[in-house]
Amino acid sequence: MAKTPSITVSASLPACDTAMIPVFQDKSKKAVPPAGIYSKAVSAVKKAGKFNAKCGSLDFIRFGGRKPAANLLLAGFGRPAALTAEKARSAGAHAWSKLAAEKSTTAAFSADLFLAAKGLGHDAAELLGAFAEGLSLASYKFDKYKSKKESAKDRPAKIIFAVRDKKNATRLSAALVRARAISEAVNLARDWSNEPSNTGTPEHFAAEAAKIAKSTGIKCLVLGPKEIAKERMDLLLAVNQGSRREPRVVVLEYAPKDAAKCKTVALVGKGVTFDSGGISIKPSLRMEDMKHDMSGASTIMGAVLLSARLKVPNRVLGVMAFVENMPGGAAVQPGNIIKARSGKTVEIINTDAEGRLILADALDYTQDLGPHKPDIIIDAATLTGAVSVALGKQCCAALGNDDKLFEAVRDAGSDCGERIWQLPLYDEYFEDMKSDAADMKNSCNDANGGTIRGAIFLKQFIRPKTRWVHLDIAAMAYGAAHIDYHPKRGASGMYVRTLARLAETYGQDQKTRGVKNDA
Repeated sequence: MAKTPSITVSASLPACDTAMIPVFQDKSKKAVPPAGIYSKAVSAVKKAGKFNAKCGSLDFIRFGGRKPAANLLLAGFGRPAALTAEKARSAGAHAWSKLAAEKSTTAAFSADLFLAAKGLGHDAAELLGAFAEGLSLASYKFDKYKSKKESAKDRPAKIIFAVRDKKNATRLSAALVRARAISEAVNLARDWSNEPSNTGTPEHFAAEAAKIAKSTGIKCLVLGPKEIAKERMDLLLAVNQGSRREPRVVVLEYAPKDAAKCKTVALVGKGVTFDSGGISIKPSLRMEDMKHDMSGASTIMGAVLLSARLKVPNRVLGVMAFVENMPGGAAVQPGNIIKARSGKTVEIINTDAEGRLILADALDYTQDLGPHKPDIIIDAATLTGAVSVALGKQCCAALGNDDKLFEAVRDAGSDCGERIWQLPLYDEYFEDMKSDAADMKNSCNDANGGTIRGAIFLKQFIRPKTRWVHLDIAAMAYGAAHIDYHPKRGASGMYVRTLARLAETYGQDQKTRGVKNDA
């Protein structure tokens, strides 16, 4: 991973390669030149018809060594009242791309001009935080295995936000600290998901989780094959038995200082480090992307880390189930019947419907975690390809047993610009999952409603009083190039922010939630 640029606050606009000047539109959608030393330059560009200040638009002006900046980057933000956090993130991503293309190693943003804009529909400091978030997220690059890496001299290393007013500086500093914590957690999730499966094994990720937990004050418990067997997670073990790798279950716990009065939010992630499909082997086309089948687990790791960094007011449990699904002489076979941790029996119809098997045991295990029982459980998984057919690449699917909890999850996603759409979970969908030989099958011959059938299977392992939502993130976990601040290829790290935001806001007074963003 390329190093995230340093983002700091300064009392004045320092000497730099490039000065970034925010420019807004008036009601007629024309650029409004800002006050100050750069107003003439903006006016000249506007007069030439090169720049209209539409949100995300840019104009790069070379000054040839003048102080305080050799170059000027006009960053359009559109009409103030129409600016949202998600638009600000997108503008940040555009700015990063231009700075990188121009090889500007240091850039300074005139935050005073932004904060002085009249008619902003959202909190100005939080909007600038979102802009910085977009900058940082767009800077991501997975290049650890490149023999020749991009020179650090060709990438912006330092972004400075200049603000004179001390009160504004304090608010902006807090927003930038938050933006950096967010980008680091999301980029960690991206790194994990992008790791090739020859190095990104269950053992590797468990060891990495333990290191991260130790450095951030998060409790960590790692279960190996013996402990997993002792917990009777035989569905999980069955999925892994064709692999020469050992499975792992990792349990993380973040607790706030005032933990006695808080809620407990449990997050469960599918961690199939490589999914060949097993005996029901997948087609070879794009099978290399199946290293991303552990994106549910990487999302949970990022969310727990971010929750700790943000010091959210709720206890957060993270459960990650790591396996490798491979064919082989010992692999689980279609027709096998396995007893789940819950005591229910499952007939294996398709070994490529493996994610629901490991989640079934992980969800049952999570419901028994103590001494603080989870108030809510959210699982995240690249569970079905069918979700892309149903919803495309604009949102993930949510299914569960509690509409109010779904609303809380959806609102958390909306706060972060991450869309979530609810699908039904009617009991009738389970009819085709019933088995003549066992309590249920893990798949059926009807390809319709595949995302719902995956979730209805999981529901069989959720106890009556447990509030639960399942997120099928398969369409969004990688290949989210249509969102400006996500990579064109590889993992997106999406829904790390949503789950941490849920941990931050669950059980809190809606009036104190802060600025509502858009999705």
